[in-house]
Amino acid sequence: SNPCEVSSMRLSKSMSILSISLLAGTIAATDWAAYGMTPATTRSPEAVQIAQASRRRRLNFRVGVRPSRYRIGGYSRSGGCGNQKTLTALVPQPQAQEKVPEDKSTVDKTTAARPVFFIHLPELPPSLAEFILKNEANREVYRFDFDLTGKAGVVGVTLPNTAPELQLGRKYFWRVEVTCNPDEPSRIVTVGSWIERVKAPVSVRRDRLALLAEQGIWQDVVTTIALQRFQSPTDRATGEDWANLMEDAGLPQLKQAAIVQIVQK
Repeated sequence: SNPCEVSSMRLSKSMSILSISLLAGTIAATDWAAYGMTPATTRSPEAVQIAQASRRRRLNFRVGVRPSRYRIGGYSRSGGCGNQKTLTALVPQPQAQEKVPEDKSTVDKTTAARPVFFIHLPELPPSLAEFILKNEANREVYRFDFDLTGKAGVVGVTLPNTAPELQLGRKYFWRVEVTCNPDEPSRIVTVGSWIERVKAPVSVRRDRLALLAEQGIWQDVVTTIALQRFQSPTDRATGEDWANLMEDAGLPQLKQAAIVQIVQK
């Protein structure tokens, strides 16, 4: 289907975008704790050493253990915004030997009740965007509007506490609608993917992130590393983990991509 969709968007009061300098003071510690993180200002030297040590490894994300195909219509992982500027949903791409029917898609996994969703944007004029979440019956579960700074890079969109929790074993379709040009508010590009909430794996191993990667729980792995990269953009170990993850996911073009925004209501 044509990735460029023309639809009306209910663009209401915009959400504030958290900058790196304000992140530690505005995101609650419990939000970071869900991904094994705490704000930088509250982390002890011992915690920093443990976090850095846990990141210094080669993550092997297994795309092949994602859930089975799921029927879907009007689906697109990426779309163009003029001049070949591509918007991309940060989800693993099918392997070269994998043939995915046009009316079906793979489903990514998360253990979080309210995940963070990621898209990669080219440089665009500052504009408005909209996040929409639907259930398997194509019924809308939640939506909200937010601002984009227009910077090129990865944007994380947090499902707020006011949104219903994802239910275990249920599949949901999420999408982000981006206005390419503020002067043409009716022209938007939509990217998205399917997600399913699963039970957290039980293991006595200390390296939870490596276990999640081996189990193919994409959303938790990409969120953990993206938040680390956003908090410590110059950390070499985190950069290596990010590059490895993008390679495993079939997104090598995003190996050096910066995390430019974390949007939270």
